[in-house]
Amino acid sequence: MPSMVSETKAPLDLAASLHNINVDLLVTSAFLRSIPLLSEVVLDTMPQSIIAILARRAGADVTYLINQALCEQHGLAFFRASIAAGVQPYCLGIESKNVVIAPKVQAGFEGLSEPSESIKVRTPDAYLTGRSRVNWLALSEVTADILNATTAFAREQRPLISGFVTNEQVVDINTWCDCHNYIAVNNVLAPLNANSANVYSWLVPSQTMLNKVSDWVGKDKAAVNTKLPLPMLAEQAWPTLTTNNDALAKQTADFLLHRRRWYYLDRLLNLGLHPVETDGENYWRWIGGNGTRLFLPLRARGHYSLSFSVFSLVADLEKSIIRCFVNGRMKKCVEVRAGQSVTIPHYADKDGGIAELLIVSENSRQVDGKELSISLSELVVNWNEEPV
Repeated sequence: MPSMVSETKAPLDLAASLHNINVDLLVTSAFLRSIPLLSEVVLDTMPQSIIAILARRAGADVTYLINQALCEQHGLAFFRASIAAGVQPYCLGIESKNVVIAPKVQAGFEGLSEPSESIKVRTPDAYLTGRSRVNWLALSEVTADILNATTAFAREQRPLISGFVTNEQVVDINTWCDCHNYIAVNNVLAPLNANSANVYSWLVPSQTMLNKVSDWVGKDKAAVNTKLPLPMLAEQAWPTLTTNNDALAKQTADFLLHRRRWYYLDRLLNLGLHPVETDGENYWRWIGGNGTRLFLPLRARGHYSLSFSVFSLVADLEKSIIRCFVNGRMKKCVEVRAGQSVTIPHYADKDGGIAELLIVSENSRQVDGKELSISLSELVVNWNEEPV
């Protein structure tokens, strides 16, 4: 006779098997809850990232640092779009210097009259020491070199530090942690070692904090049936994180149970969108004649669906063909009409990546001196669960 024994998993492992983002949500929420007197977080990530949304729901002020690589790739347009989205013109490095972002010449002498801008690259110690309100420093990548440039700040403020860690960095990072009384763990709170690297990791300033986080995410809870619905699993395994009557728990539960997040158009880091317009109920932004690039931060590896609604087409157009590219690869060519939704599958192959969505319309019109094509609304990303 076939076995009637149901397959079981530890709650955190079950969450991870559905989608890596579930662990990120739970662990990030738990760490935010564990920080005493949470005040400010400094994030080396894009505006509207999930960790920023969770931090705001926990009551923290959020400081965004600029992406130097994308500034150098896209030039002044990206720099200015970042500033408009609330990003600081600073980034962190192992030495302090200024990096000039100069106008790019694309045709003839066009753009040469624009003034240059500077990214202020500063060591974490130079940028953060003396800022007594910073509780958490979230880096895109944690390396031994950047930690060595963070020593004074870490000694003075004892912040939580997080970021992606490669296998090559594990030994040196653990050495730094031993010297400065930090505990290095990976995203499922296991000790960071060569067998558990190449993942998002956390450098925790105290065992007390780590114990609280481990308890809240149910790291040592008994295994559960893999067929248990996620709402019931959340109620059973993560009551503090998902059922507390506070903003952080409500946001964590919303992300976890609905498996999607919205991007607000007015704060979206982009190239090529015209300002937000509204009729008092709906909000939309027009795409210019050269298309638009939307920079969408994704929290974890896994399968996603990127979706947007075509709110309207410019006057005299009933339909238009649009082409959609993600990170340089064409993913969809489709004819659209007003009110239609477009969904694009995407696989993120690393934690903390960016989906750079380029949308180009074949048709556009001149309206009041502006080249317009289609208008967008309701930009949303869903993460697609894996079968257990």
